[in-house]
Amino acid sequence: MCLVRNEADIIAQCLRSAAVWSDAIFVYDNGSDDGTWEIVRELAQVVPGVIPFRQDTKPFSDSLRGEIFEHYRASCAEGDWWCRLDADEFYIDNPRVFLKSVSWHSDVVWSASFQYYFTEKEAERYRLNPEAFANDVPVEDKCRHYRNDWSEPRFFRYHKSLNHNGFAWPRPLGSSNPARIRLKHFQYRSPDQISRRLATRRDAMAVGMFRHEKVPDWSSQISARQPTVHGAVPGFFPSSWEERIVDSQVLNCDDETVTYVIEEHMLPPIRQLA
Repeated sequence: MCLVRNEADIIAQCLRSAAVWSDAIFVYDNGSDDGTWEIVRELAQVVPGVIPFRQDTKPFSDSLRGEIFEHYRASCAEGDWWCRLDADEFYIDNPRVFLKSVSWHSDVVWSASFQYYFTEKEAERYRLNPEAFANDVPVEDKCRHYRNDWSEPRFFRYHKSLNHNGFAWPRPLGSSNPARIRLKHFQYRSPDQISRRLATRRDAMAVGMFRHEKVPDWSSQISARQPTVHGAVPGFFPSSWEERIVDSQVLNCDDETVTYVIEEHMLPPIRQLA
């Protein structure tokens, strides 16, 4: 289930990557005006498994994914896995392999997200050569500094009794798997994309969503090795890409020899979903 809005710079890369391990990717566009939906529809003609579900401008809610689930659930068999795929995520572990190791006693798998940040080094590269951050440039060539500092549920096992109507996650679900699946998360990728992301999310932020974006001193919060939600300020709305620059010295550098070791002490604890 892929819920997207204004991800034209990365959506094709994401869907091509996920199509390697998934049987079907159902894409719900939540009102893009940057060409994202058109890219999805074109990609569906050449990449097996990419399925444009719907474009709708209704207010964002995590429960929108339930519309995808309820529409396509008839094609599922008991025990099949569903993934909550964001357009800026790329899996390090092959989910098809990882999920085979999950006990039948577990219905939920959490991520270990290796978060890539936009640092002063990326900002300098951008100022010297803006084309290095164009939409057709692979995202892993744009951003090279990361830290494993976030985790949230990403997969759930299908059961005929599940109800996803109106819920962020279907109910009832059983226990969560004790091991996390690793992925790369590229939330901030270029000055143009950062500015568009902040503008796109402003209305949702105004009603209490995306609290992790509402941090006025972003670099200091990351340097403090605290989840960004701890630094959220209710009345603050970020507006400039410069506000999202992070000091590279507090991060790890992806030099293509990385082993991506999970830092459990940095991650929210795995818990059971309500």
